[in-house]
Amino acid sequence: MKLLGITGGIGAGKSAVTRCFADLGAEIIDADVIARQVLEKDGAAYAEAVSAFGKEILKPSGEIDRKKLAGIVFSSQEKLQILNKITHAAVFYEMEQKIKNSDAELICLDVPLLFSCDFPFQCDKTLAVLAPKEQRIQRVMERDHCSREEVEARMACQLTDEELREKADICITNDKGLQELAACVKKTYQNVME
Repeated sequence: MKLLGITGGIGAGKSAVTRCFADLGAEIIDADVIARQVLEKDGAAYAEAVSAFGKEILKPSGEIDRKKLAGIVFSSQEKLQILNKITHAAVFYEMEQKIKNSDAELICLDVPLLFSCDFPFQCDKTLAVLAPKEQRIQRVMERDHCSREEVEARMACQLTDEELREKADICITNDKGLQELAACVKKTYQNVME
């Protein structure tokens, strides 16, 4: 079994890359999906998040309003660190369980903060997904129905493409079509599995 850590800034196309890896037979463990689950009403980090950020982050149903929470944490580095501290332990625990229970030859760990947190797993290789800034902004504005300012605020909290290039073993630039991306991922898969 090999572990490939995949990261990249918002809108770079990590999901498209992981879908290509899944098509090749890799198992995908997505830290963002797990982070959403641990913040659900019955999730491991829900009570602590509500305690830290107050009942104003809740919808009438009692669920955390993710957009409201994002507005709070992406406007303050300190508040973002508080949220990360609350969620990371629960996320890493769930990831560890999934890794232990997997029989896949390759597990892709999709972790936006791979190089920005105390990531507890030793990856065989790391991969950064990159894309031009303007393309990323347009993708996120369309996907999340948010403003340019909101996207730029999130980007400001993340590593730059230059920093990702320095830290990652492999880089894929996702600025063309899906066909080119799939071909690039296939080559990377073969490289990682050698």
